Formats: sequence, C-alpha cells, structure tokens
Amino acid sequence: MNIKPVLGILGYLLLILAGCLVAPLGISLVYDSGCPYETSEIIALSITLLIAATAAIYLLVKFRFYSRELGRREGYLLVAGAWVAVSLVGMLPYLLSGLLGLSDAFFEAVSGLTTTGASVFGGEGRRVEAIPHGIQFWRHMTQWLGGVGIIVISVALLSFLGVGGYHLVRAEVPGGIVFERDRPRMVEVARGLWHFYLLITAVMVVLLWLAGMNLFDAACHAFSAISTGGFSTRDQSAAAFSPLIQWLLVIFMFMAGTNFSLIEQLLRGRWRLVVNNAEWRLYCYTMLGAVVLGIFFTPYPGSLEHHLRQVIFQVVSITTTTGYASEDYEQWPAVMKIILFALMFVGGCMGSTGGSIKPARILVFAKMVFRELHRMVYPHGVRPIRVGQRVLETQVVSNILAFGFAYVVLFAFGTLVMGLSGYDFTASISASAACLGNIGPGLGAVGPSANWAHLPALTKWIMSFLMLFGRMEIFTFLILLTPWAWKK
Repeated sequence: MNIKPVLGILGYLLLILAGCLVAPLGISLVYDSGCPYETSEIIALSITLLIAATAAIYLLVKFRFYSRELGRREGYLLVAGAWVAVSLVGMLPYLLSGLLGLSDAFFEAVSGLTTTGASVFGGEGRRVEAIPHGIQFWRHMTQWLGGVGIIVISVALLSFLGVGGYHLVRAEVPGGIVFERDRPRMVEVARGLWHFYLLITAVMVVLLWLAGMNLFDAACHAFSAISTGGFSTRDQSAAAFSPLIQWLLVIFMFMAGTNFSLIEQLLRGRWRLVVNNAEWRLYCYTMLGAVVLGIFFTPYPGSLEHHLRQVIFQVVSITTTTGYASEDYEQWPAVMKIILFALMFVGGCMGSTGGSIKPARILVFAKMVFRELHRMVYPHGVRPIRVGQRVLETQVVSNILAFGFAYVVLFAFGTLVMGLSGYDFTASISASAACLGNIGPGLGAVGPSANWAHLPALTKWIMSFLMLFGRMEIFTFLILLTPWAWKK
C-alpha cells in the first residue's frame, strides 16, 4: 500500500471542500438569522474553511507529485479515508458554533454526507428552524455533495487522475454492475454525471421557488431531494409545505432514485431502453404495489387527493431512501408500517443517489433462488443469471451474493447495538435498517416525529460508521480490514 498518492489526492479533496464552504459562509453573512448563534456561526464556518484549506495546502505541497501513482488498493484507502476526513471537517461548524457536542456533531455530519437524513435536530429545544442560515445551508450542502459522491465530484473536476480516477469510482461503489467502463475514460463518465446533477438541481430549485418556497428553502430542499438525503428546514419536514410542493418532491425523489444514465437516455428520446430496463421496472412495480396496498390499509381522513398524496409520498420517500415525512406514519396501521419497513431494503436503482440494497441486486437474489430450484429438477441444466439482456459473469454474481450476506450481518449488528442500548425491537431493527440503508427515519423511538439525539454517545458513533458502511456499499471499508489490502 502506497500512502503518498492517497495523501496527495486527499489534499485536492479537502481543497474542493474548502471551496464549497465559501457558499454557507456567504449565506451566513447575508442572512440575519436573529439567533444567539449568529456570530459564532460565522466564526465557526470561517475556522472550518481555514482548517480545510490549510490541511489541503500542506498535503498538496508534500504529496501532490505522487497523485498519478494511485492503484486499486490505494483507491479503496482513499475513498474510505476521504469519507472519514470529510465527515470530520463537516462536523466542525456544528461543534465550533456551540450548536452540538462532539458525538452529535459527528453523527449529524455523517448523516448528511451519507445522505441518510437521521438528525439530532427536531422537537423542543433543538428546533430545526432555530439552526442559523449558514449552518443550515451547510447541513443541506453536505447531502448534495454526498449524493453524487465526493469522489465522483473530484474525479470530474480533477481530470489529470486518468486511470486512477477509474479506480476511485470503482472503489466508491464496488457493487459489480454500477459503473461500466463504456467510455475511454472514467473521467468523462464522472463529468457527465456531475453536469447532469447540477442541471437537475438547478431545475428543481426554480420549480420549488415558483411553487411558493422562498429561495433559501428551495435550494436546501433541492439539495436534499436530488441527493435522496431528506434533511428539511422545517421540524414538520415536507408536511410544512403545500400539496403542490409535495408533489414536486415526489417527482424529483423518484427521478433521484432512478439510474441517471436511464434519465439521460430518456431525454434523448430512447424511452424503450428505459421501459425495458429490468431494474427500473422492478423499482416501479415495487412502489406501485406498495401504493396500492397503502390506499387500502391507511386511514382515509380527508379528500381523495390528500389520501393518495400521503401514501404515494411516503412510499416514494422510503423506497428511494430520501426519508422525508409528509405525515407521522407511526399512526398508520401495523401492516403499513411493515410494508414501509420492507421498502427500506429496496432502495434506489444502481447509478442513482439512493441507498440500501438496490433493485438490481434483489433481482439477482431472486434469479439465484429460481436457478437453484431449476437445478434440483435438472441437475445438469445450464441457466445463466441475466439482468435484462445482460448475462452476469460468475464474479459479479459472487460479489452480489457476498454483499447480501455482509448486509445482513451488519444489519443484525446494528440491531444488536440498539438493543444493548436499551431500545425495543421495533426501534432497534428500524434504526439499523435506516442507518445501513441511508434512509433516515425509522419506527418507534426513531420515527418521523422523533429525532436521534437520545441515542447514547457510543451508539451514535457506531451508527455513524454503519451509515458510512452503507454509503460505500460495505466492501470499501471491509477490504481495508483484510490483510490482502496491505500485503504485496
């Protein structure tokens, strides 16, 4: 393992992060928040920017000449190290302003960057509306940066990475069927994704603003919806806004959970490629089935439009791992809470900003079951695993099965940690699923009307790293725990 190129590129990442901090600092200078943290907010953001810039300059001066030597193993170390480093920098505004203590600040920063949306803010004493504008903007910006992937952003901006950039993107999402090297350089793929991400964010800001949101709220919610993050500027989350805004959020959450390359094909008029995509069909059918069940099983207190909107909103929000709440679904019948819990394990499509297991992997799991049943009747039969028209290589199928096993083990571990922390079964399993799947709200003590501030400090740190495991598709962290990553 060659550490020098890792430190060199980490310097560039921190420099990009320092540049991003200029925006919330400018917001804090423009807005008069009228809260006791206003002055300390500006100081906190300024110090954070200074720390990130100083660390970046130091690393670049010493190690930037080694950046081209990045290999596969160094890529895994850089991705894991980058997410941890950015999380540590990301927590500084909360910590230095006095808003949060160390454990809460790290939890909030990781939740933002991993687009989980589980927050220690909310309720009396920690109202979301009381967060100063600059830190509020930073809170949502972390989700936006984490949505497309800090590494993908860096690869798109730092074109000199070349082949090393390919190793970086593959290391960040080592799922086997996420990114295909269908262009000469992975840099071009990352740059195209980044441009599309910027465009769709800008469109959403304008539409939310035209629908009645002020510009600040529109930008913040565009950041958290496109990234499937779920942070809101209101304690009531999406319930604080008009029906039109909620419908817009549904549309963009659905898009954010769709493979971005499919959206690109749709914009080019190649709608057959989208309709025939097996993963996208499963993604749509899953939500459609959950919506139909929700219409029958949820209470019908108001108009038909209100009833449909609440069911569709909550199903799309949980399936795409966004985590917005349009109402307190804790009050829904038990059968609907079970359905929402099951949706936590579906997630958005491959190549989207959504988390969790992903429909493509669920397809492979199901096809593996049917293949084994076929083999029991026809022991010598050949039945390859296909996703759409593509026959998956044995190595890819093995990777997906290993991912599934690791996901279950980590889910069980998170459930055990919550149980040992004194939480009941419902809160424990939903908190573990919400953190590992990067979803946000769970059930019970961590439901949509609650916050996560009551978790013990150690539990917050463990659940924070569970979010990081989920965001990096598990293997990137696990690889670094093996001796093979470090030996020649």
